[in-house]
Amino acid sequence: MNKILSVLILKIISFQAFSQTYERTDNKVYDADIKTVQFYAFGNGAQMPGLSSRVLSLNNNDRMVLEFDDLSGSYRQFHVKIQHCNLDWTESRLSELEYLTEFNDFIINDYQISQNTKIPYFHYGFILPELKISGNYTLLLYEDYLSDAPLASLQFSVVNPLVGISGNIQTAQDPALWQSHEQINFELNYGNYQVSNPRNDFQIFIRQNYRGETTRTNFKATSVNAGTRTLAYRFFNNENTFPAGNEFRYVDLRSNFNKGGNIAEIQQGYEDNIWLVPQKTRSEKTYLEAVDLNGRFVIQTLDGDEPSINADYMHVHAAFLTDKINNSDKICLLGGFNQFDCDNGGELFFNPEIDAYETTFLLKQGMYDFQFALVDASGKSNFAVFEGDFSSTRNSYEIFVYHKPPGAKSELLVGYTVIEE
Repeated sequence: MNKILSVLILKIISFQAFSQTYERTDNKVYDADIKTVQFYAFGNGAQMPGLSSRVLSLNNNDRMVLEFDDLSGSYRQFHVKIQHCNLDWTESRLSELEYLTEFNDFIINDYQISQNTKIPYFHYGFILPELKISGNYTLLLYEDYLSDAPLASLQFSVVNPLVGISGNIQTAQDPALWQSHEQINFELNYGNYQVSNPRNDFQIFIRQNYRGETTRTNFKATSVNAGTRTLAYRFFNNENTFPAGNEFRYVDLRSNFNKGGNIAEIQQGYEDNIWLVPQKTRSEKTYLEAVDLNGRFVIQTLDGDEPSINADYMHVHAAFLTDKINNSDKICLLGGFNQFDCDNGGELFFNPEIDAYETTFLLKQGMYDFQFALVDASGKSNFAVFEGDFSSTRNSYEIFVYHKPPGAKSELLVGYTVIEE
């Protein structure tokens, strides 16, 4: 009995230490052995895993799904904790009983061992439990229930669609920006939803290409129609303009036998190596229309039937031809596969033998989008210097509408949509 009590006390202490240490959650993988993290809403009408958003609709049949590979070489028992968050992704004041129906410690029991791959791995899958309320959440992955440091923290949202959203993407109206920026105009229809001051009580966030660092907020309605219960957001001082960027580069890694797009060489061996076609700056070139995944990736293989366990890992070598940069700056290759995080293996280093910057990734077979960014000492990424900004670029924009009812402890997500060109 004393032993059981001791374990429970240790567990409580560990959860307290966990919440004290990680007051703010980031969208990041911390364990180098955890690869190919896919986290998406899945249900009727869902897109291919990896292309669905991390926004789940409340009270329907859709579920949030987590998939990842562990390359550590042995089975590990992973646990999941779900944390409700405020608008700024800090932990909210809600108790776990207010947003969960179960104890907040979920063991991942669904796993498979890779088949016929040169690099072995364990593939794990987890379906999140149903959640009671809308808002922002973070999934925290750790190895056992006594851990006080997560192996990954993954942000997602749950929407209760009470407010309708319509919007469109157009070239920026400002003559100084019309070649490089896009403008987002949108309207809200709050119908029967009760809100005392609609112009000020809704908080709007717009995110480009599913990336947190592109998020804009502090939008105020330019007009209110009380009769139709609609709010219009049409601005004249560039509040709703976004740098358009460029279409993403890509690499086709679906086969380790035949060269896919953007591959210069394949070298098979105990472990396979693939070299990309040397990449160059595109900012001063003419825009070229291309189909891309808006920075995301999908896992596919032409060499097996079940990519989750039949797709192999390969060492992918990339070289970027450009002038040398300041020592305080970094050149990074970024995409959804590394959470657009330069510290997650994204930094390139200068190789004087080839007079280029280079890096190597370990990637699972599939299709990957990526771009190059100049990252300054503060960690700010500038994609335009290497990729350019072209208003013809086709981007995706998510619009989030939050509201905090009187007496509520945290904001509710009451509207969400994705608009694309």
